Amino acid sequence: MRALWKKIVCTPTDISIKTRLTPEIIKQIEASGTPLARYMARFFQPGLGADYMWDELAAAAWIEPALITKRETRFMDVDLDRGAGYGNTLTWTEKDKPKLDIQPVEIQVDLDTAKFYRMFVTLMSASTLPAR
Repeated sequence: MRALWKKIVCTPTDISIKTRLTPEIIKQIEASGTPLARYMARFFQPGLGADYMWDELAAAAWIEPALITKRETRFMDVDLDRGAGYGNTLTWTEKDKPKLDIQPVEIQVDLDTAKFYRMFVTLMSASTLPAR
């Protein structure tokens, strides 16, 4: 988090758990009849946290930034010590950040869930080009 990146964007757990891949969404996708839709319908397993759309949200927000309706700029650090806290993150405001050389991070806080689901269903239902 100390590298001089032009921009760092974080899709945290807090926003990701606002998205769930549900049987209803799978049915909408399956109705398209595409190979991907059939694959998703066959292998979809709801529950146990596997239905949160962590990566899908991060990718969708990159493609369509307007999906994110609220953002905060904070300063973040990640625990890289090999131990129980490995990967834990801490964030601070400008006012309370430590005297470390850390970069500002755009943290995604809220999203237009309906727009996200529409985008996901549309993309997962689209036809693909035939193999050459």
